[in-house]
Amino acid sequence: MRSTMTLYLSARYIFCYLLLLIGISNAYLSAPPRSVGGGSLRYHGISSSSCTTTRTSTSLHVFFNNNSKSTNNGTPEKGEDLFKTLELKDEALLQAQTAVSSLESALESAVTNLEYMQEQLQLRVVDLEKELTSTKNELSTSQNELDIAVSDLQLAQQQLTESQRQFEELEIALGESEDAARRAEMRAERLQSELTSLKEDQKSGVMYGDSDDSGSNVVAEKKSVKKSWNNLFQSAVDSASAAAAASSSIPTLNEWIAIKGSTEGDVQISGKVTNHPTIDDGDAIVTSPLMDPSQAKERKIVSTSSGSRYRLGTPLTLPSSAASVDVNEAKNKFNQQKEERRQQILARARTSSESIPEITDQTLGNGRYILAGKAIPSVNGRSLIQTAYRSTPLGTATGEPLIIKISGNNEAMKREYDNYQRVSGGLKKGQFIRRKEFLLNAGEEMPGMSALVMQRGVDDVKAFMPKVGGKLEGPLLLDCAVTALRCMEALHGVRLVWNDLKTENFVVVEDERTGDISFRGIDLESCMPVKSNPVDFTPEACPPEFAKSFMTGEAESFSLEYNYDVWSYGMFLYEISTGRGFFDGVSAEQITKKLPTFEPLVDNVPDPTLADLISKCLSITPRDRPSLARISKHPYFDGYAGNSKNPFDFLFGGKSS
Repeated sequence: MRSTMTLYLSARYIFCYLLLLIGISNAYLSAPPRSVGGGSLRYHGISSSSCTTTRTSTSLHVFFNNNSKSTNNGTPEKGEDLFKTLELKDEALLQAQTAVSSLESALESAVTNLEYMQEQLQLRVVDLEKELTSTKNELSTSQNELDIAVSDLQLAQQQLTESQRQFEELEIALGESEDAARRAEMRAERLQSELTSLKEDQKSGVMYGDSDDSGSNVVAEKKSVKKSWNNLFQSAVDSASAAAAASSSIPTLNEWIAIKGSTEGDVQISGKVTNHPTIDDGDAIVTSPLMDPSQAKERKIVSTSSGSRYRLGTPLTLPSSAASVDVNEAKNKFNQQKEERRQQILARARTSSESIPEITDQTLGNGRYILAGKAIPSVNGRSLIQTAYRSTPLGTATGEPLIIKISGNNEAMKREYDNYQRVSGGLKKGQFIRRKEFLLNAGEEMPGMSALVMQRGVDDVKAFMPKVGGKLEGPLLLDCAVTALRCMEALHGVRLVWNDLKTENFVVVEDERTGDISFRGIDLESCMPVKSNPVDFTPEACPPEFAKSFMTGEAESFSLEYNYDVWSYGMFLYEISTGRGFFDGVSAEQITKKLPTFEPLVDNVPDPTLADLISKCLSITPRDRPSLARISKHPYFDGYAGNSKNPFDFLFGGKSS
């Protein structure tokens, strides 16, 4: 813009100068020539140009040549002076025309530049208007999202308040139940004492020869007291049972709606649950098919084919047309999810025959838990695994079945619990089993033992694979691989090396609401900080460099690195994708001897993309193994739905269990 204005001002200056020059030339040349000192007057300041007007000069030259014949010899005539004057004037005019033409070209160029700049400015204005509109739309969208988030937060606060109120009511009911039980025990003790006293009185009467009448009276009184004691005790038991029943109410479904099941004639209920023993209040669930669909009415208690019972609260009220659309959408979504997880439902069907162990009369934690079934030794033989239930104040089992890990190695148990806590406090939580409680002292029942109470799984992955065809395939294989990767990321995020990643340390968990199957990591007993030394190892999971150190007697000084787990991950992926480990049926001693020269072959892996990932993880040289970041970006995980989650997921990992 500045250069264009400069050109414009220069052209204007030249134009004015030429006009002034033309005016001076016309005024000066219009005067008649005069002789000064015998010579002709010269026109200073105007030089002859090489460019002349040929036609004019020629015609004037002929004219003056014709007239020169009548002049005297050697004397210039008046016509010759006029010719020179006209010739100089023509030259000045030609120069002025040339300058004007150049000026016009410059002005045209300046106008063209100005028009181009004007077009560019208009385009820029249009772009800025588009950007402004886009920014306004983004701000409007952000504002809407913020409003939704605020509404969700307010709803969550209301739900939290309601949950707190219900919890307080349950605590009051539980307190009343405990008080009733204590009062019943006191009455029983008092009546028992009275009964004992009466027995002693009866013996005394017989010993001292009391009359038959007095003996009859004593017997009658004894019967009366016994009957009264029985009545009081039964009353106390009934009140305690009623209080316990009130404290464990049936889950309630609010905002519910009846939808058609996948099988003709089946009816299911979709709604928000409260008072459920394992599901958070306010979560939306879809029940199993109802045993009696005609009972799907407000304030009715319905039973499902899976044995669950629900109380139907306030139904979802919608206009008839909207209700029809929502029912169809819910049905389509349910069927779509069911089709996508076909393999998981198949696995659930194959594991549905798993029986829950029967409850025993044994307890743990000073009566805090009631044991069920028999204790089973763990894979490494260092602990016992047993099913258990939480005990009520009346000594009855309640809630979902749990798993208790029991061991006399209190140091290892404490380390495992601390490792779980450390992972839970990290940015990435992983997908580990849900912990209930850690008992450093397992109670008077098992003195000197520690116990870790956890969520109960269906089976570990190694025992689970034969029930689904011998190996994992499709979504199950991908979900299991991702779960192991998430667990490694969580451990490495808090600078821990797992040191024991294997199929036995992942369990299958079944969702009671949907029947979906997922996987959870367990057993962090062997986890140690990076660069530290291992406390134990599993031959099938250890890399060649550790086996070499073990064979040379340097295992205790071996420095743990993250690539130790990457090797274990490769062995894990090979086993779950083929159904067999590289060293199945081989003793631990032989595995350790073979590992330093072991060359893995992955030809048996059906998926070539997964085979490529396994071969990279099983690189003999530790530094050639990929990092977890590179593993997560491997093409094998491109189709995983979890890779398109909220952008803040990299901070929190999977959902904590």
